[in-house]
Amino acid sequence: MRYLIFFIALIFCLSAVGFRATGKAFADQTGAEAITSCDVAAYVIDHDPNGMNVRSGPGKTYKIVGNLPNEQVDGIAVHITGFQGDWARIDKAVEEGGDQERTFFEGDGWVYAPLLGAGGMQTKLFQQQSVKSRVVIVIPAGDDSIIVRGCRGKWMYVEHKKMKGWAAPGTLCANSLTTCS
Repeated sequence: MRYLIFFIALIFCLSAVGFRATGKAFADQTGAEAITSCDVAAYVIDHDPNGMNVRSGPGKTYKIVGNLPNEQVDGIAVHITGFQGDWARIDKAVEEGGDQERTFFEGDGWVYAPLLGAGGMQTKLFQQQSVKSRVVIVIPAGDDSIIVRGCRGKWMYVEHKKMKGWAAPGTLCANSLTTCS
């Protein structure tokens, strides 16, 4: 009976946690990781001359449904609506700068998140999704070497110089051409 109570308590504790410290959801019974919903923006930092592929699902094996060019464009901003593993679900990608605004993708697509960045303003990265949690690092204004690693709600989980942490809503710039200040 003691073992049964211990086992039930252990399962309850594990299910109550819900998220790992990395901000990624636990896998379900099929092994597929759950999609974490979010509402954040970033910009493309992929320098491949062939552009960045947008896929129908979170992985290299999914069909290519779009392409975000790198040539003859100043920058591209993306709106992220979800995250799964190393993949960001986007619903829009637009040109930054240029004579006229061009939309390069609109719909439901997935891009490889380590090829997305943010920066601009002085930003504190927190250990957890709370401004009351421990500060992992303070990123100086103008530093655009932040890599997107995840998101949840309006918080972004990012990496800067091998340090990872949560950026509070509104503290990162999603425009590669300005500092958003």
